[in-house]
Amino acid sequence: MNAENDPLPKPLPPRGSLSPHRCASLGRYVARALVAVIAIHTLPPVLAQTDASGFSFTGTQRSRYESVDPQFRPGLGTDDRVLAVRTSLRFDTRLPKLDVAGEIMDSRALLNDRSSFLSTTVVNALEPVQAYVALHLPAGTDGATSTLRLGLVTLDLGKRRLLARNRYRNTVTSFLGADWERRDSTGRAARAFYLEPRRALPTDAESLLDNTPQVDSTRHDAAFWGVYYRTAPDAAGDAVEGYLLSLRESPADLAAALDIMSAGVRVERAAAAHPWRYEVEAVLQRGTSGGVVAGVARNDLAVHAHFLHAELAYTFSGPWAPTLLAQYDVATGDDDPLDRRNERFNTLFGARRFDFGPTGIFGPFARSNLETPGLRLMLHPRAHLQGMIAYRAYHLESARDAWVGTGLADPSGRSGDWLGREIETRLTWAANDNRLSVETGVAKLELGAFPAAAEGVAPRGDPTYFYGSLTTRF
Repeated sequence: MNAENDPLPKPLPPRGSLSPHRCASLGRYVARALVAVIAIHTLPPVLAQTDASGFSFTGTQRSRYESVDPQFRPGLGTDDRVLAVRTSLRFDTRLPKLDVAGEIMDSRALLNDRSSFLSTTVVNALEPVQAYVALHLPAGTDGATSTLRLGLVTLDLGKRRLLARNRYRNTVTSFLGADWERRDSTGRAARAFYLEPRRALPTDAESLLDNTPQVDSTRHDAAFWGVYYRTAPDAAGDAVEGYLLSLRESPADLAAALDIMSAGVRVERAAAAHPWRYEVEAVLQRGTSGGVVAGVARNDLAVHAHFLHAELAYTFSGPWAPTLLAQYDVATGDDDPLDRRNERFNTLFGARRFDFGPTGIFGPFARSNLETPGLRLMLHPRAHLQGMIAYRAYHLESARDAWVGTGLADPSGRSGDWLGREIETRLTWAANDNRLSVETGVAKLELGAFPAAAEGVAPRGDPTYFYGSLTTRF
């Protein structure tokens, strides 16, 4: 299961891009958004602070316009656009040894139509994503904190490649279960959890297009547990973390079954006093998965997959503090779709925006069947202003496996493995003590030989993705 890469939605028969009803809805949204922005910047900061009773209320509202032209996914319209709106409200009651927290998130899409990319990664209207009790446990005298959360939660683990509360994506994945975490003043951390994933609802295209609210359901046919440990950084800033994650899914459809164990280790030197920093993360997956072999659905395919990420960065002295970063990622693909082995890496519930560029209605690359080197230059012209330009070249790790997330595949392997190259630029401005932030970016994808050869027709062209977002916090 991949929280960032749902199966390609089936297109609906085309209709007009904006009906009078949808135009009116958009107009009402724009008016409310303007009022909200003005109000937020006139409210005193005390609204985000805990009062004497231990109760706090915070919120975030993000509106992001996205466009991709032409659309690179087959079966959809020639281009696409969306106004992705995400609003979250969080409530906390803090007691000496107990916290009670809840969060409601409303993720909607406007400006899209029946030929758009429709998915629960974009739409999940009026959904409770967190509702838990947090118990503060005894943790010794070394400045450590130990917390056990019980209920509905979202969480990040490590660098977030296998488990993440999505940030760029318009919706988040939540879980029902127990999550324990311990941290001390040296940076040492440990974590253990047992969770059941939530299934985002609704899933039909009409309901997604209309932003219909429906409470998500807990997947009692799935279990996700893990343990994690991170060492304290040494004198040079180097730290090591290791983890073991298990995901079991037993749906009625044998081909969708999954029972895999992921063992990972990550070594890094975070940016500090040293101009050089690095990161290496490696994951090995073993277990069984479902699939279709010779037209028969099975749940006993042997999983043998792995993933590697490596990067090396150097920060130059001088104006704008430029940082140059070299990256390399490889996530295995299925070597032979006709045998009883599955070598395709599963990124579980991970995020990918920070490695492979914007997701949203774009997101052409996933951490599955992929090999990609890249370069990135990051700049800081001002304290609250950041810029970035990145280049990556993309290949399939296995030419016989699919380009995951697009629906394109050539089991014969004759279409080759060259997906293309991507250039991305991004500019972020954090203003007004981080209560307001603005971000904009462009990604240009020059398609390689594989898309045309696998689909059998020439692509519509090389897609360009643009986005601009405004985020307010109170």
